[in-house]
Parts: sequence; structure tokens; C-alpha cells
Amino acid sequence: MRDTTEEEVLISIMAILIVLAAFASIVLSKLKLPSLVGFLVAGIIIANYIELPEGTEDVVSIFSNLGLIMLMFAIGTEIDIYKLKIQGKFAISIAIVQIPVMIFAGILAGSMMGFNTVQSLSFGAILAGASTAVVLAVLKSSNVLDQEKMDILVIVMIIEDISQVILISILTPMMQGEDMSSDSLITLIISIVLFMVACFTLGLKIIPRIIDWFYERSNDELISLLCIGLLFVFALLANTVGLSVAIGAFLTGVMVGMSRPKHVVEHFVDPLKTLFMAMFFISVGMEVSVESLAENVPTILLFYGIFAVCMFIAVNIGYWVANGDKRTGWVSAFSMCTMGEFAFIISKQALDYHVFEQSVYSSVVGAAIVSMIMLPFLVRSSDKTLAAAGKICPGFLKRIGGAISKQRDHAYRGFAAASYKTKDRFSKAITNSAFLVALIVLIEVFFFYAYDPLSDWLTTNYGYDEQTWRIGILVVNILILLEPCRRLSKIMRFTLYLVEKGKKQIGVKQDKVAAYESFSSLAFGAAMTLVIVILVPNGIDSLLHVVILLALFIVISIIQSLMFRRGRKSKDKDETVEGGSQI
Repeated sequence: MRDTTEEEVLISIMAILIVLAAFASIVLSKLKLPSLVGFLVAGIIIANYIELPEGTEDVVSIFSNLGLIMLMFAIGTEIDIYKLKIQGKFAISIAIVQIPVMIFAGILAGSMMGFNTVQSLSFGAILAGASTAVVLAVLKSSNVLDQEKMDILVIVMIIEDISQVILISILTPMMQGEDMSSDSLITLIISIVLFMVACFTLGLKIIPRIIDWFYERSNDELISLLCIGLLFVFALLANTVGLSVAIGAFLTGVMVGMSRPKHVVEHFVDPLKTLFMAMFFISVGMEVSVESLAENVPTILLFYGIFAVCMFIAVNIGYWVANGDKRTGWVSAFSMCTMGEFAFIISKQALDYHVFEQSVYSSVVGAAIVSMIMLPFLVRSSDKTLAAAGKICPGFLKRIGGAISKQRDHAYRGFAAASYKTKDRFSKAITNSAFLVALIVLIEVFFFYAYDPLSDWLTTNYGYDEQTWRIGILVVNILILLEPCRRLSKIMRFTLYLVEKGKKQIGVKQDKVAAYESFSSLAFGAAMTLVIVILVPNGIDSLLHVVILLALFIVISIIQSLMFRRGRKSKDKDETVEGGSQI
């Protein structure tokens, strides 16, 4: 009997994987489930019930990486930076609220379940996004939202994708960090920062122009090949600096999406994307054992419950802050209760780096499958649940909600009465606040992981004890964090100004001194900085620094209070003088 050749092994593996994946997807599509679920189920069946030839793992690993690269490239090409700038203001307002709430909820839930810091951050990143493809498929079949409202949801999910790419960039060195020396970790972080800055500045400005130049001098096939070549170049560069190949692929997709031959390349890549994307999700399913799923049913339901409840609340809050109508916010919140593609990407990376155990990984995949199965039922029942919620909601909650909504309405009324210049300034401020929050998170994540390697390196090379260097790093952390916090507090002051302006429009009785008049951006920013620095662990053994920081926070709060009182007294004095002169 002759030996099986490598070509025959490859062909037999591909035949089994693709045919079974196609069959599972066709069967599940009859149940109104997305094809993605079929790929995952096929992977689970193959891993647990079908004996494959030797070398299957290597073949699946290669095609899985190709699938990940193609998937991230496709997601990147869907992002239109210019459209975000023009049409995305309302969606950005929603995403600014929803994404941080989901990340924080994931971190908090992970901590309560006993996860360590990296595991909790990974769990928060997993929960931060929904699946664009699944959400759109369900919404189009159910007709609960019109096209304009669906477009807003698409932009929100695009912003989620961007935020999760940034989160993967942050998490990659964290996942690797436990097995690296201090010097290597510092070098890795610097390399990643330089790569990301280069891609988001030079790359987004230069690469699209280069693609356009070649497009004018070539045909559709050649420009598509060039873009695919760039795809693998940037994936390799990302991998070289210590990032996931997914980051390089995503950034290449964004660059191609900003060029003229975008649709040409998408048409060329689409069949490849479908094939290799199927392989990626098959590989995700192959990492899951049926026994693990059966043993972790309570955990799967817990993960799904955390995700669905938090996403529902976060999206509703986002629509409320953005002044969207109640019904659209409610339906949109239900529509986004399905875990996105990044949940699989992040959880698989966490499994590969041994951050997640097999049971946690299986639970995440199981929860994602449950979320996709449940989504059609949630969307179809959204209007009924809204009516039922209105009937059973206690009266005192309605009154509290009404009072809070009045303050929001005052702010929007003030915004409507403002000049064009003020409106433009506030719109930019809202967008900037998202970047400021992201910057603050990045700064604190960097310092959280820099305390140990930096203090060790400084002690080794320059002497002094480790605690002294940690305190020095803490001071640097405060100084760097102060400016973004001050800018964020200026945006808060601006919002207070609009609230007061809105009250004036409808003749609401106001205080003698408006809150924004005595609001010190520097003092409030400093207080915010101190609170953040106190909450983030820094490894300093002594609690003295916490006491000092709390004392400074109290002093700043007292100064702010005195400024408000002084403002009221000066206002009273001015009114007395003005009244006397009139007499």
C-alpha cells in the first residue's frame, strides 16, 4: 500500500473542512442563523467527532492565519474615514458612551469572577463590540428600523471595530509581557507605539495616494494584486514589532478603503475572504471540545447574560446622551446584543498566549453562539418589551429619569440657540472627548505595565532603591496625565455653559452664579488626575503616597468650593452696588 502524499493530505483536509462547513451553514441558514454559526459548529464537529489525517493542525493553522488577515482587511476596507467625519457625529456620541461602559463592565465582571488584570482587560475588550454582519442580517429581515437608523448603527459598530483594534494593540504586549525581561518589554512597547503612529499618520496620508497613482497606470487585476501584497507586508511588519498580524491587515484595509480603487479590490478579494474567513472560524470551533461546552453551560450563560445586559444598558444610555428617540434606542440596544468577530479574535489570541484557560475560551465561544441564536428573537420582540417596560416601570423611576432628561434637554436647547461657531466647537469637543478618554486609558495602561520594568531598569543602571524610582515614575504619570484631564474638564465646563444657556431660553430660575462661571478646568482636571492615579495600582508598598494624594484631592475640592462661594459673594456685591446707583 503506497504512502499518502502531502498533496493528498492537503486536498482531503480541505475537502472535509469546506464541505462540512458549507453543509452546516446551509442547514443552519434554514433556522435563520448566520453562516458564521455554521462555520463554528463545523469546527466543533470536526475536532470532536472526525478523525483527520496527520498534519491537519498545521494546515488549519496556516489557513486560519490567512483567514484572520483577510477578515481584518475586509473590516478595514469598510471604514470610510471621510464618512465618519461628515455623518458620524450622532453615532460618535453614542459610541463615546457605549464603548467605555462595555469595557469597564467587562473589567469589573472579570475582577469579580477572579480574573487577573490581563484576563479582565481581555474580557472587557471581548465585550466591547457587536457583529456588524449578524446585526445587519437580522435587522434587514425583521424590518424594525429604517435604512437611516441602520446606517447609524453601522457607524457605531465601525467605531467599535476601531476601538477593539486599539485594544488588541494594547493587549498584545500585556499577553507577552509575563514571559519577557524588562528591557525587552520596554523595547516592544516603544516599537508598537512607533508602528501605530507611523501607520495612522504617514500611512493613511501617503499609501492611498501611492495606490491611486498606480491605479491610473495599471488595470484592476494588477492594482488588486498590489493591494494584497501591501496587506501581507503590513501584516508582517505588525508581527515583527510584536503585534498581531490582524492589526497590520486592518490598517492596510483602512488605507485601501481611502483609495479610489477600493471597490475594485473588494470585488477581487471577496471570494478569497469568504474561503479563508470560513477557515478561521472553523479553526476557532476546532479549539472547543464538546465536553468543555457541556461542563461550562452555567459560565456560558453567565458570559452571555453579562454581555447582553451591559450592551443593552450601554446602548440605551448612549442614545439618551445623544438625544435620540426612546424607541430607536431601545430597538438598537436589542439589535446589538450579539458578540462580534473580535470576540473570537481576542479570545483565540488569549488562548494562544495562555492568558485564558480552555474552559474560559470555550465559554466565550459558547456565549457568542448563544448571542447569535438569541438575536432574532430579541429584535422581533423589542417593540413589545418596550411597551411592557413602560407599564411596569415604577413612578419614582420615571420622575427621576424625567428630571435628568430635563438637564439634558437644557443642554441641547442651549446648543440649538448657540452660534454656528459655538455649535462647531461643541461638536469637535464631543469627538475630542472620545480621543481624550482613550488617551487617558492608554497612558494609565502604559504606566501600569511600565512601573515594574522601568523601576528595575533604573535601579540597575542608576542606583537608589526601587521605591524611590516608583515614586518618581508616579510623579511623571501625574504630570503627563494632567493635560488630557484638564482638556476633558474644559469640555465639561463647556457643557455646563450650554445647560445654563438652555435654561435661560425657557426662563428657568437660575442661581446667582452659574456653575460654569466658577468651574476651574485646572482644579477639576487635577482632581480627576489624582483620582485616576490613586485607583491604578503602582506597586508602591507605602500607603503614604495615597494619603498625600487624597489630601491634595481634598485641598483642590475645597479651593473649588471657595471659588464658587467667592463668585456668589461678588455677584451679591455687584447687585447691591447696582441697586444703590439706581436709587
